[in-house]
Amino acid sequence: MDSPHESRHRVVVLGAGMSGLCMGIRLKRGGIDDFVIVEKQPGLGGTWWDTRYPGAQVDVPAPAYAFSFAPNPDWSRRFADAAEIQSYQQALAGREGLLPHLRLGETLVEACWDEAAAEWRLRTAAGATLHARWLVCSTGPLSPPRWPDLPGLDRFAGPRLHSARWDDAVPIEGRRVGVIGTGSSAAQLVPPLARKAARLVVFQRSANWVLPRLDRRYHALDRWLARRPAYARLVRRGWVGVLEQVRRGFDDGHPMRFLLHSLAHGLRHAQVRDPALRAALAPRYPLGCRRLIFSNTYYPALARPNVQLDTTPIAAVEPDGLRLADGRGHPLDVLVCATGFDTARPLAGFAVHGLGGRHLDDAWAEGAQAHHGISVAGFPNLFLLLGPNTATGHTSTLLFIEPAVEHVLACMARTEAAGARAIEVRAEAMAAHNAALQARLVGSVWSRCHSWYRAGNGRIVALFPGSAAEYAAAVRVPREHDYRLHDGAA
Repeated sequence: MDSPHESRHRVVVLGAGMSGLCMGIRLKRGGIDDFVIVEKQPGLGGTWWDTRYPGAQVDVPAPAYAFSFAPNPDWSRRFADAAEIQSYQQALAGREGLLPHLRLGETLVEACWDEAAAEWRLRTAAGATLHARWLVCSTGPLSPPRWPDLPGLDRFAGPRLHSARWDDAVPIEGRRVGVIGTGSSAAQLVPPLARKAARLVVFQRSANWVLPRLDRRYHALDRWLARRPAYARLVRRGWVGVLEQVRRGFDDGHPMRFLLHSLAHGLRHAQVRDPALRAALAPRYPLGCRRLIFSNTYYPALARPNVQLDTTPIAAVEPDGLRLADGRGHPLDVLVCATGFDTARPLAGFAVHGLGGRHLDDAWAEGAQAHHGISVAGFPNLFLLLGPNTATGHTSTLLFIEPAVEHVLACMARTEAAGARAIEVRAEAMAAHNAALQARLVGSVWSRCHSWYRAGNGRIVALFPGSAAEYAAAVRVPREHDYRLHDGAA
């Protein structure tokens, strides 16, 4: 009999974000009720629980950011804000009966494959043990925050905030605020900070491509129409098609690339009147190499009289501000780091041991990789959602999550129907898949600059090079010869 601190489950899902919720819903709808979703935060939502900074919004149209099986007719605007997305997730979890399956505020710290029992043995930070036949890791790439590697960062005497771990209790009104970073999060949080701060300094290492954001509020007629299933499907399909056309803008010579260039240049010239500031905001890398920013308010915020853009490299963080490479100092009361996530180390802080006790970090020593971003050789009955090379620089991640979940369910069903105890992707299948993937990525626009898409050795570990439809077609039904069934022995 298990101890009070020990429990057994058919499936353990790590993470209660979009991926974890999708997995739980499909398990529930498929008649599998013996599962738990373990979430380290006190509430569900994943990225949308963590993302609470002022101005936080999704960067794809909201109709494409609801599951195909659970459209949301109540979006208030085309680009929904973080709180609204988290509310959608909360309502969906309640409606689908997931709330009893949630174990909130629990952190998994270790997972070990028990070869004799053909199960995963999981340990939490509180010392509890969970046993599960199947382990699904749905933490995604945007989970562990990445702090800038700056000398003296821990010595800053004032409040130090990260865009992924925002603290609303820190006052901004009338204070001197510094923002490190100029990516998607910074472009969203700088405008509201600029309206409150007495002085705001934005520290830019490199300028990014900014395009107009085609946002608008939804009205009663929009919501009435969105309740008509045929209309909702049409709108979702339409936006998915538009986003795929944006993806074509990353290809050299494609007309969409010319259009995106024109839109970006036009926006910068229309919104930034100061020639020196406009020149400082001109990107020096190819369009698409990093994630595009869609904003109508970022450039105007930088042009405010209380805002300064500083492009001089930061030398060190002092207790009372930042010291730059040219010797100048910026006194600050609050330091904001909009420096993204540690995408090069998925599952950071979570030790995973597979066959023979091999550590997942060792398997990923040359950069994270998996078969279609889902399965890793040597780690039976383990599945990743939004794993390596499934991120997208142009469209909704939900288009990748849904087919990946179907892939996982198919692998589970095949194993159980065959009376086997475990399923594992063949090493040669995973190697061939990743070789073909990297061959497509070499020479692509994403290989032409430094970004969070790449590991330290230059390998592109985050992005899938094709369309969402291509990914869905490749993964929805697992190829039988890519996997082997076994009884759990090495």
